[in-house]
Amino acid sequence: MDARRTILNRLYLVLGIVLMLPAAVVAQMLRLHLVDGQELRAQGADQASSFVELPAQRGVILDRAGRVLVQNTARYEVAADPTVAGFEEKQEELVQLLGRLTDQSADHYRRAIRDRYSRQYVRLVRSLDEAAKEELDRAEIPGLLIQGRFARRYTYGDAAAHVLGHVDADMDGRAGVEATHDDALRGRPGRQAVQRDMRGRVKAIVGGSVVEPEHGETVVLTIDLVRQAILEEELARGVAEAGARWGTAVAMDPKTGAILALANVPTYDPNRPGAFASAARRNHAVTDKIEPGSTFKLVTAVAALEGRAVDLDDSFETGEGWHVFKGATLRDTRAHGTLTFADAIKVSSNVAMAKAALKIGEGGLYGAARSLGFGQPTLVDLPGEVAGTLRRPEEWGAITLPWMSIGYSVETTPLQMLTAYAALANGGLLVRPHVVAERRNGRGEVTWRAPVDSVRRAFSERTARALLPEFERVVMEDGGTARAARVPGLRVAGKTGTAQSAAGGSYSRRTYRASFAGMFPADDPEVVVYILLDNPTNGFYGGTVAAPIFGRVASRWVGTFPTVAQRVAPAEPLPAFETAALPRVDGMPAPLAASRLRAHGLAPRLPRRADWEPVAYRDAAPGAEVRVDRTVRLDEAEAAGTMPDLRGLSTRRAVAWLRTQGVTPRLDGAGVVRRQSVAPGASLPSSVTLTAAP
Repeated sequence: MDARRTILNRLYLVLGIVLMLPAAVVAQMLRLHLVDGQELRAQGADQASSFVELPAQRGVILDRAGRVLVQNTARYEVAADPTVAGFEEKQEELVQLLGRLTDQSADHYRRAIRDRYSRQYVRLVRSLDEAAKEELDRAEIPGLLIQGRFARRYTYGDAAAHVLGHVDADMDGRAGVEATHDDALRGRPGRQAVQRDMRGRVKAIVGGSVVEPEHGETVVLTIDLVRQAILEEELARGVAEAGARWGTAVAMDPKTGAILALANVPTYDPNRPGAFASAARRNHAVTDKIEPGSTFKLVTAVAALEGRAVDLDDSFETGEGWHVFKGATLRDTRAHGTLTFADAIKVSSNVAMAKAALKIGEGGLYGAARSLGFGQPTLVDLPGEVAGTLRRPEEWGAITLPWMSIGYSVETTPLQMLTAYAALANGGLLVRPHVVAERRNGRGEVTWRAPVDSVRRAFSERTARALLPEFERVVMEDGGTARAARVPGLRVAGKTGTAQSAAGGSYSRRTYRASFAGMFPADDPEVVVYILLDNPTNGFYGGTVAAPIFGRVASRWVGTFPTVAQRVAPAEPLPAFETAALPRVDGMPAPLAASRLRAHGLAPRLPRRADWEPVAYRDAAPGAEVRVDRTVRLDEAEAAGTMPDLRGLSTRRAVAWLRTQGVTPRLDGAGVVRRQSVAPGASLPSSVTLTAAP
């Protein structure tokens, strides 16, 4: 009996618990609904509601004349929530509009809406352009959700690439002005209220809040596209003719510090920066430290006159063109005998400059260099700038003073050298270089403008007036080292530089850097240009490989400066049309022959099926003067078995051509062919060694 009662009691207990569970659930539901219902419903609504980002459009970049150098390409994704009130009435208008704006039919969009996977969401178009998006906006169709994304487009390809820079996949600036002015260019994104379902899909909220994006500012540069193109063309031509590893050129307005053009060879296309080696993306004008050589003699001249240690008519004995300083021999290019200090500038005498430096003293030379900005960054608004190296006198060795006076034992950047010569051009003021003139908001209002002010007075106006004519003699007088920089009818001043490159703690007699700093017009300079070529192999003096680049640039730039052009009086009658001498291309592979002709301003016409075949002139001879507007026709070379000049051609193309001729190529290095073991014009060998460098 006790056992039976115990079992029944347990059954009653279990039954009671089972019966109480529904009652407890109902009670909890009532509590949630009556007590916590309002708060929980609010939390649920918050979790279901969300915002989507409305991206800001990155600001455009213009040149000083208003040409669009960088802009955005916008693409938009279109989705809809067909359950929104008013959508059904506008549906037919929407599908007809989309059918007209895209390559799909209206029926395609009707089916997409009818057969949609989600009741409240359907994606209609993956990619629409800006004009189509504006038409959709004007239609005011309820329930549409339009999301945009932007891409960056560099309108002129590689033009001004190292000034403009580029962006990454997230539209963040990674180089050039894109990086230094990234905050102003990027703008601020907006947002639009949406709701998300259980699967994370969004739908529009009719009347939901929208915060419009604040688009990026417009950036206006100091460079001019026409001048930039000329500088790039002539620098590329100069690098090719000199067989240099790389080259850089910068031009500045000496009165304001505005950079008028900046070019590097090799260069790259910012539209696809990843396709180019890091060396091509390097802005040598601000990132490379160099020993400048004789262009640094400006500093010695300034120190001499400012400290009154040397006058321009003081004489120095240079003997047979060499002198021993503290056991180290310093040489001139040739014997000059007795020279005045002014003539030492003109002929670039190392011996005379070093002897002048001994009179100036360590403190005087160091002070002049420091005042001209060496050893300090210029603070240009471009990324990656280095400060150079200028050691204090207490750190100098026994021969530092004479060697620094001619541009060794000191490291500068090309841009620092440019600003020093700008000080000579403007009367002794050191200006801060800049590439951005101003920024404007979406209403076209100027929000920031580059200040026009000098950093400091580097030397007196009296010294500048005394020295400028002496640097003009370097170019304009016979015996000067920069006669190749002359422009008929234009007064030009400047200085050449040739420096041996240091490697492994010693200087090489086989590798050089050639440079030229010039300005025009010399009596009141409006432009200062600095050009540097690294490791030229077809000549290495600044006066023979760098100065000609300046001369060609200046002659083409004169017309872009009306006040200068009005003053230019040609020294001799100009020809009725411009001519150029045909370069030697006979026997060259067709691609290289074409590039050589283009570098000389000529338009080549190749044989119809030209690939790697050697070519020759059809009806002309090398050296002949032809009009630059003439098309130069090339035929396949009749004479076979002759070794062409492959220098300047990529190793890939050179190897491919040699193999088509049955020649076994051997490579030493990679990149661009710099030397070949078999001279051009020799009989085609069974094998050839090509020495290449980036």
